Amino acid sequence: MAYIIADNIISPLGETSEENYLSVKAGRSGIRAYEPGTCNIPEGFYASLLFEDFETLALKSAQKAIANVQKTMGNAQLELKGKRTAFILSSTKGNIEENISLADSAQRIASQLGIDSKPIVVCNACISGLSALILGNRLIDSGLYDAAIVCGCDTPRQFILSGFQSLKALSPEPCRPFDMERMGLNLGEAAATLILSKNPIQGNSWRMGDGFIRNDAFHISTPSKTADGLYLSLQRTLESFTKEISSTCKQIDMKEHLAFINAHGTATLFNDQMESVAIGRAGLSDLPANAYKSFWGHTMGAAGILETIISMKAIDDDTILGTRGFSELGVSGKMNICAENRPTDKKGFIKMLSGFGGCNATIWAAKNPERENIDLSQKEQQNREFTTTHTIRITPEEVILDQRKLWERKEELGEQEGKEHHSLLTSLYKQMIGNYPKFYKMDGLSRLGFVASEILLNAEKGETDKERAIIFFNHSSSIASDRNYKESINDKDNYFPSPSIFVYTLPNIVTGEIAIRNHFQGETSFFILPDKDERLMEEILQASCRDDQSKSFLTGWIDYEDERHFEAEMKICRIQPSLIANQEVKEVKELRRMSCSLIRRKNKILK
Repeated sequence: MAYIIADNIISPLGETSEENYLSVKAGRSGIRAYEPGTCNIPEGFYASLLFEDFETLALKSAQKAIANVQKTMGNAQLELKGKRTAFILSSTKGNIEENISLADSAQRIASQLGIDSKPIVVCNACISGLSALILGNRLIDSGLYDAAIVCGCDTPRQFILSGFQSLKALSPEPCRPFDMERMGLNLGEAAATLILSKNPIQGNSWRMGDGFIRNDAFHISTPSKTADGLYLSLQRTLESFTKEISSTCKQIDMKEHLAFINAHGTATLFNDQMESVAIGRAGLSDLPANAYKSFWGHTMGAAGILETIISMKAIDDDTILGTRGFSELGVSGKMNICAENRPTDKKGFIKMLSGFGGCNATIWAAKNPERENIDLSQKEQQNREFTTTHTIRITPEEVILDQRKLWERKEELGEQEGKEHHSLLTSLYKQMIGNYPKFYKMDGLSRLGFVASEILLNAEKGETDKERAIIFFNHSSSIASDRNYKESINDKDNYFPSPSIFVYTLPNIVTGEIAIRNHFQGETSFFILPDKDERLMEEILQASCRDDQSKSFLTGWIDYEDERHFEAEMKICRIQPSLIANQEVKEVKELRRMSCSLIRRKNKILK
């Protein structure tokens, strides 16, 4: 687990974390009404915007956080440059208005920060910020990096605003999370940065705990009514928190150490309800809960980081912040929503997020937790290796399964005169799958992932793992769907934002489609990289093994530009304890046995 050593928030409420916190504590909101025509949106809307350049905003926040480290440490040294520091950028769309690749943006920001390691972009819909913190924590905990600069940023303009309007999700007034009169969400613009380190800074003892990601396997844009994914994630986080603060000889009531749950709290009908179900299933209905989106709106890629920082500042101030706009509970079941600020002396909290693609994430953070020593069983779990069982490669030229060629391009494939033309992916679906009509609603990236996964999973010929994780990588995000959606909004005379296209402008939707098809409820994550770097992909997979419930992975590179330019290189990996780790555990056990024997012998002599 990593230490939190610095932070920053830039939003309409201020350019430091402290300014933002004090504004929230005072009940001030950055949300306001914008006139029709703003950001080329025909209708008026409520939001919290800065109108900053995406890269400039993200860089400024990261630089301010680094400056805070230097200020705190004084003459001491902490290397935040070079290859031992990871730069992780959390964003849903980046500078989509200018058609700038998220991977390229991350590379430029990292270079200006002096970081030599390749940047990682987490693009996991609304949970991206927490996903990025979870990854940073895992990379440090696994020993791959000494520090991680985790920056979340989104700058909503026409592309994003029109998309949420098309989904009928925007509120015609400032949002009111969990309230009976809530009417939807507002969008917000912000950048937020947390710096994680393997070592604490003197006087700063915040620890980022284990986080977990689980999928509902229910629907790509509608939360599960039973809250399966969020509940499973929350349950694992509670287990981790309890283990962290308890001793080997004493069980504790975690609610005695948790000040509150900070919910996603989008103020949408179904998400708020789903969160209440998850909290109830976890037995935490009486624990204070709050939500912050009525102060900034939904800041998307920044949300998980921004809201974690504000929760930390509140704990430092012995305060549970109230939920602005909340008056009367509007969800079924019991929830202890804080309407006003309350005092607290507890030093831990849980942060929750949910997003499109069925993904859910939770994480805990605590100040001055009493950490017990890692036992042998934990060590054994943490040292695991992959065994690849099946591989597939799909390009416009060939399909290869387990090094066996299934198909290669020939002129007669859908190209002969008089024959109906089908794309390769559609042809593969018709010939080898054919029993899932939803395929025809998918975008190109999802079709590619779906076809590749179906062929791979059929090759297993056995019962699959319900907890299987799905982790994909690419360079171009969801570029084909981005282009299609832009065409629907660029013409002022034919302005028609399409909700069915907009949903697929999130690259992680492909992981959700596969999870739904196969009822996988393990981790689902999507990462955008500067290039197809096998070593970096392996590092991320190794870090993902910190979630010891993940026994197998569906993973690989999946990039789609159009019908004639795509590539999928995917594999199924199973995880087993390392032979080396097992040997180490045996050796330690033997040393302990010998030590105990010597102690007993010494005590016998003394008697």
